[in-house]
Amino acid sequence: MEYQEYSPSNPEYLNRLAADYKAEGRDETSKDIYAASDTIKEQKIKMDNLEKQTNDLKEQLEAAKSYQEKLSQVFEPLVTELVNKKLDEFITGKLANEIDLSIDDNSTISDAVNDIDDLRSQLDGFEIDDDQIKTVVRDMINDDDIRVSLEVM
Repeated sequence: MEYQEYSPSNPEYLNRLAADYKAEGRDETSKDIYAASDTIKEQKIKMDNLEKQTNDLKEQLEAAKSYQEKLSQVFEPLVTELVNKKLDEFITGKLANEIDLSIDDNSTISDAVNDIDDLRSQLDGFEIDDDQIKTVVRDMINDDDIRVSLEVM
């Protein structure tokens, strides 16, 4: 048998080598080399399958990210508008109620105007935190309090 340079993970080379050993009457060694060749082939198939699965998962992840971005683009403005509208309704209702109470409790118009100015200054300090609203809405979606369906064509 002549020396050949070793080729790592080359099942064809191992099969030729096993055939040479078998021809020399070294059956046990030949069986071991054939088994090693088969194992390498199986592992290459598994590796190829894992690479394919990895690529498929990467594509699915990108699709999910794209879907999430589209949902955010569509629903964040809608939800923000809805929340702002409800807050405005609440504030307006509460403010109107407070003004009515203030006018009823005060004996003069100037006292009522002062009370209205006080209420306006309180409202000026009231800020809506967009991040907090987004977090609450995401939590509501995650908790299935809000369900969203989007058909992407």
